[in-house]
Order: sequence, then structure tokens, then C-alpha cells
Amino acid sequence: MLDFWTKLTTEASVFNTLEITAVVSALAYVILASKGNRWCFLFGLISSAIYIYITYQLNFFFDVGINCYYIIMSFYGWFAWSNQANETKLIVKKTPKRLLPIFALSGISLTLILAFGAERFSAAELAYLDAFTTVFAIFATYMVVKKYIENWLIWIVVDLVASGMYFYKELYFTSLLFLIYTLIAIFGYFKWKKLIVNA
Repeated sequence: MLDFWTKLTTEASVFNTLEITAVVSALAYVILASKGNRWCFLFGLISSAIYIYITYQLNFFFDVGINCYYIIMSFYGWFAWSNQANETKLIVKKTPKRLLPIFALSGISLTLILAFGAERFSAAELAYLDAFTTVFAIFATYMVVKKYIENWLIWIVVDLVASGMYFYKELYFTSLLFLIYTLIAIFGYFKWKKLIVNA
């Protein structure tokens, strides 16, 4: 237990301001996203930019890649949601049935391919879990922008797995962030469920 607190203190001294800023910005992103507020994408951009630096320093290259994607999606989401600036109601839809098996099969395939490549050509740890969270976070982020309710179900699983991964990687503040993400994703799902419309 003492070793855990020593590592936590060390992490705070190394990444304190940066990681805390990234965590707070990320929380602002997911809370605003669950409410359908497009300002979420600004906070997502800030958080992702910081995490690119942190994860690059730690050689977590899948994490670097997913945060680069988040930055692109922050710009895309900002403009995609711009027509909501004067709206008071979020229009939520179910994912078209034809897309669900495509997302599932392509997600599993990409996870296996990326993880195999990472294990074969790098010193990546937890390659399969890391690839899983990366691939399905990409799909879930796209689904947030499209306002498909199932995005929250994917986030619940991805965030739980990511929380365990970051704890293993000794980024304890970020592990806690992803645990909070999981709770917010549950809240977001039930909030969006009340607003759902038939597509």
C-alpha cells in the first residue's frame, strides 16, 4: 500500500499540472457531451492535446494515436453540431441496424490485426486490450458525433477496460478519470434514452 502512495506521489510530481488539466478538461468534455452541448469538443481538444504529450513520453503509442484521432473528431464534431447552437433539444437516434454488425466485425478484426502487429513489432504491453480500447473508442466517438445512443454502451465497456489499463500503467489519476467516465457514460445513456427518436 505504501508503494502505491509513493508511485502516486511520483506521478503527481512528474505530470501534476498537465495531467490534472487533461483530466478536468476530459471530464468537462464527457459531461457536456452527455448533455448534447457542442462546447464539449473544445474541452476534448484540450484534453487530447495534453494526453498526446503525456502518452508519447511514456511510449504508449496506441494512446498517442487515439488522441490524435480525438483532435480531428473535435473539429469535426464542433462543425457537425453547429446547427444545434440555437436548439434546446438534442435529437438522439438508434444506430441503423445495418451498421451494427459492420461496427462489430470490423472492430474485432482491427483489434486483432493491430494487437498482433504491436506484439510482433514493438514492446507494447497489454497489446490486445490497448488495441480494443483504441478501435472501439474510434467507433464510439463517431457515434457520439452522429448522436447514436449506442455510443454510450460502447463507452461503458471501453472506459472500464481503460481504467484497469491505466491503473496497471501507474497513471492513477487517469485510471480514476476513466472510472468516472464509466459512471458518466451510464448517465449519458439513460439521459439520451429519454430523448430518442425513431430514425
